[in-house]
Amino acid sequence: MKSAYRQDYQPAFSAVEIILANREEGLRSDLLSALLDSGSDGTLVPIAYLKDLLVAPLHDAFIRSHWGERRSVQLFLVDLEIGETRLPGVFVIGDDQGGEIVLGRNVLNKLVVLMDGLAEQVSLQ
Repeated sequence: MKSAYRQDYQPAFSAVEIILANREEGLRSDLLSALLDSGSDGTLVPIAYLKDLLVAPLHDAFIRSHWGERRSVQLFLVDLEIGETRLPGVFVIGDDQGGEIVLGRNVLNKLVVLMDGLAEQVSLQ
């Protein structure tokens, strides 16, 4: 699957379209844009998307930003679909401050990712 970088960022940012799903409730999101961030340990999903899917928080945790800020968060369990690839039971951080989905290493390490900066496209396998 190939996807163009998002041009609304400067410089352009690698992104893919995903679907979030709550298997227990039988609910799925529409296609959503997700940024790829190999420097992020975990995946961030805005709380609004998780509420729409009726996903209940499973655990409380703490995260630390790259600036050293530490804050309390809730972890949720969702299924992720990226093209033909299905990733069941992925822990995501419910983000109550940001509006973007950020795919971190907990997801990216399950895929073959080629970021072609010159062509401004990303390929996932």
